[in-house]
Amino acid sequence: MGHETTLSTLRGSLVGRGRFTVVREPRSALSVALWPYSQVMHAYAISDQVCGPARFPGLARGVQAYRSPHGAYRESIGRGKRFFDDNAWVGLAFLQRHLISGGAASRSRARDVDAFVQTGRAADGGIRWVEGGDTINACSTGAGALLHTVLGGDIRNSLDFLAGLRNPDGLVRDHVRADGSVEPSVYSYNQGLLIAAASWAMRPGLAREASEAGEAHFTVQRLWEQPLAFNAIYAKAQLRIGVRKNIEEYAQRLLDEGRDERGWFTRAGRYDDGHVLDTAAAVQIFALLEFPQLVARVV
Repeated sequence: MGHETTLSTLRGSLVGRGRFTVVREPRSALSVALWPYSQVMHAYAISDQVCGPARFPGLARGVQAYRSPHGAYRESIGRGKRFFDDNAWVGLAFLQRHLISGGAASRSRARDVDAFVQTGRAADGGIRWVEGGDTINACSTGAGALLHTVLGGDIRNSLDFLAGLRNPDGLVRDHVRADGSVEPSVYSYNQGLLIAAASWAMRPGLAREASEAGEAHFTVQRLWEQPLAFNAIYAKAQLRIGVRKNIEEYAQRLLDEGRDERGWFTRAGRYDDGHVLDTAAAVQIFALLEFPQLVARVV
Protein backbone atom coordinates (compact mmCIF):
# COMPACT_ATOMS: atom_id res chain seq x y z
CA MET A 1 0.00 0.00 0.00
CA GLY A 2 2.61 2.56 1.03
CA HIS A 3 4.88 0.85 3.48
CA GLU A 4 8.10 0.80 1.46
CA THR A 5 7.92 4.42 0.27
CA THR A 6 6.94 5.67 3.73
CA LEU A 7 9.76 3.69 5.32
CA SER A 8 12.15 5.25 2.81
CA THR A 9 11.02 8.71 3.92
CA LEU A 10 11.41 7.79 7.59
CA ARG A 11 14.97 6.60 6.97
CA GLY A 12 15.84 10.23 6.33
CA SER A 13 15.45 10.88 10.06
CA LEU A 14 18.08 8.28 11.04
CA VAL A 15 21.64 9.37 11.75
CA GLY A 16 24.43 6.88 12.39
CA ARG A 17 22.63 3.90 10.96
CA GLY A 18 25.07 1.23 12.11
CA ARG A 19 25.72 0.37 15.74
CA PHE A 20 24.25 3.54 17.27
CA THR A 21 21.31 5.36 15.70
CA VAL A 22 20.00 8.83 16.51
CA VAL A 23 16.66 10.16 15.26
CA ARG A 24 16.32 13.79 14.15
CA GLU A 25 13.68 15.92 12.52
CA PRO A 26 14.47 17.00 8.95
CA ARG A 27 17.02 19.82 8.88
CA SER A 28 17.53 19.68 12.64
CA ALA A 29 20.72 18.94 14.55
CA LEU A 30 18.75 17.95 17.68
CA SER A 31 17.58 14.49 18.58
CA VAL A 32 13.83 14.02 18.89
CA ALA A 33 12.14 13.53 22.25
CA LEU A 34 11.64 10.04 23.64
CA TRP A 35 7.97 9.72 22.55
CA PRO A 36 8.67 10.04 18.79
CA TYR A 37 11.86 8.01 19.20
CA SER A 38 9.81 5.17 20.70
CA GLN A 39 7.45 5.17 17.72
CA VAL A 40 10.37 4.97 15.30
CA MET A 41 11.48 1.94 17.32
CA HIS A 42 8.02 0.43 16.83
CA ALA A 43 8.09 1.14 13.11
CA TYR A 44 11.36 -0.75 12.71
CA ALA A 45 10.50 -3.51 15.17
CA ILE A 46 7.70 -4.37 12.74
CA SER A 47 9.42 -3.48 9.47
CA ASP A 48 12.75 -5.23 10.03
CA GLN A 49 10.96 -8.54 9.60
CA VAL A 50 9.76 -7.70 6.09
CA CYS A 51 12.08 -4.98 4.76
CA GLY A 52 15.85 -4.99 5.41
CA PRO A 53 18.43 -4.05 6.34
CA ALA A 54 17.59 -4.22 10.05
CA ARG A 55 17.53 -0.82 11.77
CA PHE A 56 16.15 -1.79 15.16
CA PRO A 57 19.50 -2.85 16.70
CA GLY A 58 20.96 0.62 16.14
CA LEU A 59 17.85 2.23 17.59
CA ALA A 60 18.02 -0.08 20.61
CA ARG A 61 21.52 1.19 21.29
CA GLY A 62 20.60 4.79 20.53
CA VAL A 63 17.77 4.92 23.06
CA GLN A 64 20.37 4.43 25.79
CA ALA A 65 21.24 8.11 25.33
CA TYR A 66 17.89 8.87 27.01
CA ARG A 67 18.71 6.66 29.99
CA SER A 68 18.33 8.24 33.41
CA PRO A 69 21.03 7.69 36.06
CA HIS A 70 18.14 6.42 38.22
CA GLY A 71 16.97 3.90 35.62
CA ALA A 72 14.37 4.01 32.84
CA TYR A 73 14.36 6.84 30.29
CA ARG A 74 14.04 10.61 30.40
CA GLU A 75 11.92 12.63 28.00
CA SER A 76 14.98 14.05 26.21
CA ILE A 77 18.64 13.20 25.92
CA GLY A 78 20.47 14.32 29.05
CA ARG A 79 17.52 16.01 30.71
CA GLY A 80 13.83 15.94 31.51
CA LYS A 81 11.36 13.94 33.53
CA ARG A 82 10.57 10.25 33.38
CA PHE A 83 7.10 9.83 31.88
CA PHE A 84 5.41 6.53 32.56
CA ASP A 85 3.67 6.41 29.18
CA ASP A 86 6.84 7.22 27.22
CA ASN A 87 8.69 4.51 29.10
CA ALA A 88 5.90 2.01 28.52
CA TRP A 89 6.17 2.67 24.78
CA VAL A 90 9.90 2.01 24.84
CA GLY A 91 9.25 -1.21 26.73
CA LEU A 92 6.57 -2.19 24.24
CA ALA A 93 8.99 -1.51 21.37
CA PHE A 94 11.47 -3.97 22.86
CA LEU A 95 8.65 -6.43 23.41
CA GLN A 96 7.47 -5.94 19.82
CA ARG A 97 10.96 -6.76 18.63
CA HIS A 98 10.94 -9.91 20.73
CA LEU A 99 7.50 -11.03 19.54
CA ILE A 100 8.30 -10.57 15.85
CA SER A 101 12.01 -11.31 15.64
CA GLY A 102 12.77 -13.32 18.77
CA GLY A 103 15.72 -12.98 21.11
CA ALA A 104 15.86 -12.90 24.88
CA ALA A 105 17.67 -9.56 25.17
CA SER A 106 14.74 -7.47 23.97
CA ARG A 107 12.34 -9.23 26.34
CA SER A 108 14.75 -8.63 29.22
CA ARG A 109 14.90 -4.92 28.42
CA ALA A 110 11.11 -4.80 28.25
CA ARG A 111 10.97 -6.32 31.74
CA ASP A 112 13.42 -3.70 33.00
CA VAL A 113 11.17 -0.90 31.75
CA ASP A 114 8.05 -2.61 33.08
CA ALA A 115 9.53 -2.64 36.57
CA PHE A 116 9.77 1.16 36.46
CA VAL A 117 6.35 1.71 34.89
CA GLN A 118 4.65 -0.35 37.58
CA THR A 119 6.02 2.01 40.24
CA GLY A 120 3.57 4.55 38.87
CA ARG A 121 0.56 2.35 39.48
CA ALA A 122 -1.92 3.52 42.13
CA ALA A 123 -4.03 1.23 44.31
CA ASP A 124 -6.99 1.53 41.92
CA GLY A 125 -4.89 0.27 38.98
CA GLY A 126 -4.41 3.60 37.27
CA ILE A 127 -0.88 4.69 36.34
CA ARG A 128 0.34 8.24 36.77
CA TRP A 129 1.33 10.15 33.66
CA VAL A 130 4.70 11.36 34.93
CA GLU A 131 6.90 10.68 37.92
CA GLY A 132 5.85 13.06 40.69
CA GLY A 133 2.70 14.08 38.81
CA ASP A 134 -0.82 14.24 40.18
CA THR A 135 -2.91 13.00 37.25
CA ILE A 136 -3.68 9.39 36.40
CA ASN A 137 -4.00 9.02 32.65
CA ALA A 138 -5.58 6.53 30.30
CA CYS A 139 -2.52 6.62 28.03
CA SER A 140 -0.06 5.66 30.78
CA THR A 141 -2.44 3.14 32.33
CA GLY A 142 -3.25 1.53 28.98
CA ALA A 143 0.32 1.35 27.70
CA GLY A 144 1.60 0.19 31.08
CA ALA A 145 -1.11 -2.44 31.36
CA LEU A 146 -0.44 -3.70 27.84
CA LEU A 147 3.27 -4.04 28.56
CA HIS A 148 2.66 -5.75 31.88
CA THR A 149 0.10 -8.27 30.64
CA VAL A 150 2.10 -9.37 27.59
CA LEU A 151 4.96 -10.04 30.01
CA GLY A 152 2.61 -12.19 32.08
CA GLY A 153 1.56 -9.72 34.75
CA ASP A 154 -1.85 -9.27 36.38
CA ILE A 155 -3.64 -6.16 35.09
CA ARG A 156 -7.16 -6.76 36.36
CA ASN A 157 -7.28 -3.55 38.39
CA SER A 158 -5.78 -1.49 35.55
CA LEU A 159 -8.46 -2.81 33.19
CA ASP A 160 -11.11 -1.96 35.77
CA PHE A 161 -9.69 1.57 35.99
CA LEU A 162 -9.83 2.02 32.22
CA ALA A 163 -13.33 0.55 32.03
CA GLY A 164 -14.39 3.02 34.72
CA LEU A 165 -13.09 5.91 32.62
CA ARG A 166 -15.59 5.18 29.85
CA ASN A 167 -18.28 7.73 29.06
CA PRO A 168 -21.93 6.82 28.29
CA ASP A 169 -20.91 6.00 24.70
CA GLY A 170 -18.36 3.47 25.95
CA LEU A 171 -15.33 5.61 25.06
CA VAL A 172 -12.36 5.92 27.39
CA ARG A 173 -11.88 9.47 28.66
CA ASP A 174 -8.44 11.01 29.01
CA HIS A 175 -7.43 11.27 32.67
CA VAL A 176 -8.36 11.72 36.32
CA ARG A 177 -7.21 14.94 37.99
CA ALA A 178 -5.85 15.20 41.52
CA ASP A 179 -9.26 16.34 42.78
CA GLY A 180 -10.92 13.24 41.35
CA SER A 181 -12.59 14.98 38.44
CA VAL A 182 -12.28 13.46 34.97
CA GLU A 183 -10.97 15.18 31.85
CA PRO A 184 -13.59 14.07 29.31
CA SER A 185 -11.61 14.36 26.07
CA VAL A 186 -11.74 11.27 23.87
CA TYR A 187 -8.74 10.19 21.80
CA SER A 188 -8.38 7.21 19.49
CA TYR A 189 -5.28 5.80 21.16
CA ASN A 190 -6.94 5.38 24.53
CA GLN A 191 -9.60 3.20 22.93
CA GLY A 192 -6.90 1.17 21.21
CA LEU A 193 -5.02 0.63 24.43
CA LEU A 194 -8.09 -0.75 26.20
CA ILE A 195 -8.83 -3.04 23.23
CA ALA A 196 -5.26 -4.32 23.08
CA ALA A 197 -4.73 -4.75 26.82
CA ALA A 198 -8.07 -6.52 27.28
CA SER A 199 -7.37 -8.77 24.30
CA TRP A 200 -3.91 -9.80 25.52
CA ALA A 201 -5.28 -10.29 29.07
CA MET A 202 -7.89 -12.73 27.76
CA ARG A 203 -10.83 -10.43 28.45
CA PRO A 204 -12.55 -10.80 25.06
CA GLY A 205 -15.86 -9.33 26.21
CA LEU A 206 -14.22 -6.09 27.36
CA ALA A 207 -12.08 -5.95 24.21
CA ARG A 208 -15.18 -6.39 22.06
CA GLU A 209 -17.10 -3.67 23.93
CA ALA A 210 -14.21 -1.23 23.50
CA SER A 211 -13.79 -2.17 19.85
CA GLU A 212 -17.46 -1.67 19.05
CA ALA A 213 -17.57 1.69 20.83
CA GLY A 214 -14.46 2.80 18.95
CA GLU A 215 -15.78 1.63 15.60
CA ALA A 216 -19.09 3.44 16.14
CA HIS A 217 -17.43 6.72 17.05
CA PHE A 218 -14.23 6.83 15.01
CA THR A 219 -15.46 7.16 11.47
CA VAL A 220 -12.80 7.79 8.84
CA GLN A 221 -13.45 11.52 9.14
CA ARG A 222 -13.04 11.45 12.92
CA LEU A 223 -9.85 9.44 12.58
CA TRP A 224 -8.62 12.04 10.10
CA GLU A 225 -9.04 14.71 12.76
CA GLN A 226 -7.00 12.75 15.32
CA PRO A 227 -3.19 12.70 15.40
CA LEU A 228 -1.89 9.99 13.09
CA ALA A 229 0.30 8.75 15.95
CA PHE A 230 -2.81 8.10 18.06
CA ASN A 231 -4.52 6.35 15.17
CA ALA A 232 -1.66 3.89 14.66
CA ILE A 233 -2.13 2.66 18.23
CA TYR A 234 -5.87 2.35 17.65
CA ALA A 235 -5.39 0.68 14.25
CA LYS A 236 -2.99 -1.94 15.59
CA ALA A 237 -5.50 -2.94 18.26
CA GLN A 238 -8.47 -3.09 15.89
CA LEU A 239 -6.56 -5.02 13.24
CA ARG A 240 -5.37 -7.52 15.83
CA ILE A 241 -8.95 -8.45 16.71
CA GLY A 242 -10.06 -8.45 13.06
CA VAL A 243 -11.75 -5.05 12.64
CA ARG A 244 -10.43 -3.59 9.37
CA LYS A 245 -12.93 -1.54 7.35
CA ASN A 246 -12.43 1.95 8.79
CA ILE A 247 -8.69 1.35 9.16
CA GLU A 248 -8.33 0.39 5.49
CA GLU A 249 -10.34 3.41 4.34
CA TYR A 250 -8.37 5.71 6.62
CA ALA A 251 -5.08 4.30 5.30
CA GLN A 252 -6.17 4.93 1.73
CA ARG A 253 -7.01 8.53 2.59
CA LEU A 254 -3.58 8.89 4.16
CA LEU A 255 -2.02 7.81 0.88
CA ASP A 256 -4.25 10.10 -1.16
CA GLU A 257 -4.10 13.22 0.99
CA GLY A 258 -1.74 12.85 3.95
CA ARG A 259 1.74 13.25 2.46
CA ASP A 260 3.55 16.47 1.72
CA GLU A 261 5.78 16.97 -1.31
CA ARG A 262 8.75 15.36 0.50
CA GLY A 263 6.81 12.27 1.58
CA TRP A 264 6.32 13.14 5.25
CA PHE A 265 2.84 12.72 6.70
CA THR A 266 2.19 16.32 7.65
CA ARG A 267 -1.20 16.82 5.99
CA ALA A 268 -3.29 14.50 8.15
CA GLY A 269 -4.06 14.97 11.84
CA ARG A 270 -0.82 15.80 13.62
CA TYR A 271 0.45 15.40 17.15
CA ASP A 272 2.78 18.42 16.91
CA ASP A 273 4.78 20.32 14.30
CA GLY A 274 7.27 17.50 13.83
CA HIS A 275 7.54 15.13 10.87
CA VAL A 276 8.96 11.98 12.42
CA LEU A 277 6.27 10.87 14.86
CA ASP A 278 3.31 10.74 12.52
CA THR A 279 5.36 9.30 9.66
CA ALA A 280 6.57 6.49 11.92
CA ALA A 281 2.93 5.87 12.78
CA ALA A 282 2.00 5.62 9.09
CA VAL A 283 4.75 3.03 8.58
CA GLN A 284 3.15 0.83 11.24
CA ILE A 285 -0.34 1.03 9.75
CA PHE A 286 0.82 0.32 6.21
CA ALA A 287 3.07 -2.55 7.32
CA LEU A 288 0.25 -4.39 9.05
CA LEU A 289 -2.15 -3.90 6.15
CA GLU A 290 0.43 -5.11 3.63
CA PHE A 291 1.80 -7.98 5.74
CA PRO A 292 -1.17 -9.37 7.68
CA GLN A 293 0.93 -12.27 8.96
CA LEU A 294 2.44 -9.78 11.43
CA VAL A 295 -0.88 -8.73 12.97
CA ALA A 296 -1.21 -11.60 15.45
CA ARG A 297 2.11 -10.60 17.03
CA VAL A 298 1.52 -6.86 17.28
CA VAL A 299 1.25 -4.97 20.56
